[in-house]
Amino acid sequence: MIVSEIKQALDARLKRKTSLAATYNLLHRHGWRKLAPDKRHPKADALAQDEWKKTSRYPHSN
Repeated sequence: MIVSEIKQALDARLKRKTSLAATYNLLHRHGWRKLAPDKRHPKADALAQDEWKKTSRYPHSN
């Protein structure tokens, strides 16, 4: 679940608008944290990244 969905549910439950900061504060207060990594950049080119890994000077631990 992402914060925007939690904010919408909170707004519906409280029957009023809340700020996004209030939603983040609520999640922080209850010990919630982000577990999933961010999505990939929309302009990321997986093929170019793989090619760079194959031809870079320093070996990677993949």
